[in-house]
Amino acid sequence: MDQRVDPAELRAHGAAIADDIIGLRRTIHRHPELAFEERKTADLAARTLDEAGFEVVRGLAGTGVLGILRGAAEGPSRGLRADMDALPLTEETGLSFASSEPGIMHACGHDGHVASLLGAARILADHREHVRGTVCLLFQPAEEGAGGAKRLVREGLFRDFPMDFLFGHHLWTGPGFPKGSFVTRKGIMTAASDRFEISITGRGGHASLPQYTLDPLPVLADLIHAVYAIPSRRLDPFDQAVVSIGRVAAGEAENVIPQEATLAGSIRTFSPGVQQEVHRLLAETAEEISAARGCTGTCSVRRGYPCLQQDEGLTTAVLRLAEAFWGKDQVIEKETPFTGSEDFSYLAGAVPACFAMIGCGGEYGLHSPKMELDEEMLPLLSAWEAYLAIESGALPSTDGTEEKKKEVPQ
Repeated sequence: MDQRVDPAELRAHGAAIADDIIGLRRTIHRHPELAFEERKTADLAARTLDEAGFEVVRGLAGTGVLGILRGAAEGPSRGLRADMDALPLTEETGLSFASSEPGIMHACGHDGHVASLLGAARILADHREHVRGTVCLLFQPAEEGAGGAKRLVREGLFRDFPMDFLFGHHLWTGPGFPKGSFVTRKGIMTAASDRFEISITGRGGHASLPQYTLDPLPVLADLIHAVYAIPSRRLDPFDQAVVSIGRVAAGEAENVIPQEATLAGSIRTFSPGVQQEVHRLLAETAEEISAARGCTGTCSVRRGYPCLQQDEGLTTAVLRLAEAFWGKDQVIEKETPFTGSEDFSYLAGAVPACFAMIGCGGEYGLHSPKMELDEEMLPLLSAWEAYLAIESGALPSTDGTEEKKKEVPQ
């Protein structure tokens, strides 16, 4: 069996079905669904996979769909993942196929992810003779903050459908990377993302009698400066962290010194050790600065997605294949991680994985109510995903660079 396939052939196939791929994207865009509510999107994915001759499994983590294609010869089992959910955002694009659901929009490109992977399914079905082993196309619910990937792992995705390795992609709009670029890196790809809230309790009273109060507002002011100083003055200069305050609150009347004040924000870190240290320093800072003014300060942290750790050997192989498909000048091996976060990190914590960004052009970035995809990129992404699925059939079942413990996230 001749496994290798010419990238130009797959690009031509993607171009031939471009109208269908774009049509799928527009249907999904017009009918966006929030986390764990992606029923119409799942129906469309399952129907398209079935028509392409894939085995279809439904109900994964609620609304998830898995399409399975078994090749003509033995080889590894690998997966490609697309996320399906939209954002709670009112669309302002003015597109003819804009969201029909008030307050819900595909502003992060997940409509394009689903459509392109469904396009890849059609291309793979027509090139089945080139496929070794098993290709699994995963349509995942609830990436936007709800941790659909975590639930998939916890409920036994890789136990029930073993995969030797996994690939994921994200369309990137707006400034940062040129249209048609392929961006990835070895090591940490995206940051861990946590949320924190500091509560300050003092003693409220009349604004004309501050001497009888323990005013939490000066504490709040001091804490804002102290929190922002944690990355630059409390951490080792070679440890990276981003701490941002997004909300402050205190009081309800102009002539009342409030009893309580709060500030809340986000934490981005790139290693578990630094993550723990930032958590500790926030708690220590809240307690000590509050106590210095006679108040009580506490800090609570809500953990979000962990760092996305790329498999080094697999990423090296993907970079080589990307140069063959996209062209060497279009492949960017990023020097530093992305400060955003991705729940693909849970999947990458269970099996060797590689995640990449695809430059998609456009004026507005992800999560903007005016964000638009350049739809010309969708057939190209479909062709690339098919190429990656075929060519990765030559990789060994275990790449030997990392041992995955396949821990189940709690």
